[in-house]
Amino acid sequence: MCRLVMHNFRLDILCCVEGEPMTATQVSARLGRPTTATAYHLKLLESQELVERVGDEKGEDALYTATLDKHPEWVAEAVRGHRQVRPK
Repeated sequence: MCRLVMHNFRLDILCCVEGEPMTATQVSARLGRPTTATAYHLKLLESQELVERVGDEKGEDALYTATLDKHPEWVAEAVRGHRQVRPK
């Protein structure tokens, strides 16, 4: 899990969706990265339950939110530390 979390792009994503659910398109726009790349990394994070989909209604884009409280404290600390280095 350390290699999954300690990746600048994925940390950027976790910073975006921690506290404010966002679609992959919204995250990619905020980060200035391609939507396909953002969606790929969101799926990786979702596979390890670091993010979850909420409000996935038919015809609507899924919203993603961070689930850091379900993981060891070092995960949340890595996101907080990354946020301090790279503010939104």
